[in-house]
Amino acid sequence: MPRLIRTARPFILLVGLLALWWLAALLIEALTGKGRFLLPTPDLVWAAFIENPTYFLKGFRVTLVEVVVGLMLGAWLGLCLTVVIAVSKIVRFWLLPLLVISQAIPVFALAPLLVQWLGWGLAPKIAMTTLILFFPVTMAFWSALRAVDRDLVDAGRVYGAERWQLLWRVYLPLALPGGLNGLKAAAAIAPIGAFIGELVGGQQVGGAYGLGYVILRELKINARTDTMMVAVVCMVILALGLYGLVSLIAARAASWSEIDLKSLEN
Repeated sequence: MPRLIRTARPFILLVGLLALWWLAALLIEALTGKGRFLLPTPDLVWAAFIENPTYFLKGFRVTLVEVVVGLMLGAWLGLCLTVVIAVSKIVRFWLLPLLVISQAIPVFALAPLLVQWLGWGLAPKIAMTTLILFFPVTMAFWSALRAVDRDLVDAGRVYGAERWQLLWRVYLPLALPGGLNGLKAAAAIAPIGAFIGELVGGQQVGGAYGLGYVILRELKINARTDTMMVAVVCMVILALGLYGLVSLIAARAASWSEIDLKSLEN
């Protein structure tokens, strides 16, 4: 595929999505006469943002903090669980089923409990984001560890590497790109955890509501679909930005992993 098309792909997709949005809004308006309330056009959404940008930017900041901290904690917890699972057969035997069972619990049902336990501030939203993320991150790192080339592990043993040296110098560097690919997917869904937490515990943080509560408030209380759509677009931008950032880190980690193991491969 030509490099120019690959470079222009984000812009082409953005224009295409905006065009589809606009056409859908115009079609709903033509069919129902209530397009402004059911699906406002992009220009109306932009006008709603310009009307009070500080309101949405403050909400974006609150949700950004919740998502970034939750993503970091989820990644750290997932990596730690993967190491524990990798080094202990007994822990692996008992913990892996528990991790799967934990995903059968409806996350939305835990939100009120987290608010009761952690209060009405940032903590329950961060905890909700962490709970949503740690499982896919753990599974991604675990799958990447299991896919490490056995020849490289044997080569490490030939050079005298012991158990923990193999883990830190062979397994984890090789598994890092695969684990970060899982983190990319987690980054895309991270705002969902903050959104659920904000719906249940929509208390102001630092004088501002998170985007999740803004969506609920604008739709149910103020009955303004245009301002609600501003918050939705902000959530999408947040998810895409985090995905892009983690993708850059994953690409850099992949190149670092290959360079770090060149001496071992030789």
